[in-house]
Amino acid sequence: MNRSNTKRLFIAIELPEEIQNQVENCQIGIPTAKWVKKENLHLTLQFLGEIETENFYLIRQMLKIIKGTSFSIVLKQPNVFYKKQKILWLKAEPESPIVELRNRILKILKTEKNHLRNLEINEKEKFLPHVTIARMYEVNQRKLNDYLLTFQDFSTQEFKVNTFVLFSSILKPNGAIYKKEEIYELEEEL
Repeated sequence: MNRSNTKRLFIAIELPEEIQNQVENCQIGIPTAKWVKKENLHLTLQFLGEIETENFYLIRQMLKIIKGTSFSIVLKQPNVFYKKQKILWLKAEPESPIVELRNRILKILKTEKNHLRNLEINEKEKFLPHVTIARMYEVNQRKLNDYLLTFQDFSTQEFKVNTFVLFSSILKPNGAIYKKEEIYELEEEL
């Protein structure tokens, strides 16, 4: 696949600046953590992978079909995924409207999957709505435990989700650069 004819895409909920600032206030206390820049904080609904340009335009149009209602969520309680690197994340609650929106997105993508080459849809992993706030390859477990204890009651203000975004990303040595390719509006909740 010629990478010059592809875009690395994902679909996400963008965090309002006020929420980014609140999250940034808890990005302290672990010297070896690579904290996610506040402007890059987001809640991934679906990673799509390297998508050819022609399929990018099709996906952009397909996502316009999705209907949904706006909803409110909070981010809270830092936790850790233990993979080859440790991922520090905040839980998004309530989960149900986020999962419902993601399911609508997956339904549209799966319907058109035959027309889309190289589309990555991993449904084997359980979807847990969260925002990654740091990555750590090496970390002092005591410092990590202290961090989790210190911020166990952390919670952002409730915020309204009235859009979702198709992002492209370019991986750079000092972190990814995200570009909003398309913003999709959700209907106001009644």
